[in-house]
Amino acid sequence: MIRKREWRVIRPGSAEKAGSIRLLNDGVHVADLHLYYWCAPDHADSHLAVRKSSFEVRSLQEGTPLLRLDYLHDAHSVPAAHWNVHAERGAASVLLARCNPKHKGLLSQVHIPVGGTRYRPCLEDFLEMLLREFDFDACPHWEDAVRAGRRRWRLLQTRSVVRDSPDTAAAVLEKLGYTVIPPPEGARAANDDALYER
Repeated sequence: MIRKREWRVIRPGSAEKAGSIRLLNDGVHVADLHLYYWCAPDHADSHLAVRKSSFEVRSLQEGTPLLRLDYLHDAHSVPAAHWNVHAERGAASVLLARCNPKHKGLLSQVHIPVGGTRYRPCLEDFLEMLLREFDFDACPHWEDAVRAGRRRWRLLQTRSVVRDSPDTAAAVLEKLGYTVIPPPEGARAANDDALYER
């Protein structure tokens, strides 16, 4: 059982000052990876759950963000999990400025949804994108670590999805030949909030 007020911030650096992870190309420091997790008890107070996270790449050349994958569990005006791409482009900027002036023509203010709370990319997805697409230096056998981490993440999310929709999980298991016995107190209701969130 997790205490109600227990929460954790996970990030590089110290408790007093956030840090970053240096990204190298041919041994030269070219960018920084900023990571941040804010965790708190889940709705049942039985697991520590991510409530907010951010994975961000900043180029040393400008010091501004290039890509950011954000997650905010209690998001209302933006998708819970979304990309922000800081790569302004004439055609996109003109269209945004014309159609939605609140974006001020900035592509970086567009929130590109990526599956909500349950189906969002994990840190390993983000890291693999950086290593493959930007060709940053990597440790030997990094692929094995990424695959193992992604598997752990997806198994955790599978458990959460089953808790969100137990009737669907039971129906799938029965179709696979399993015998599913509902609890004596009756079937648990689906967590519709999780199923509908963007």
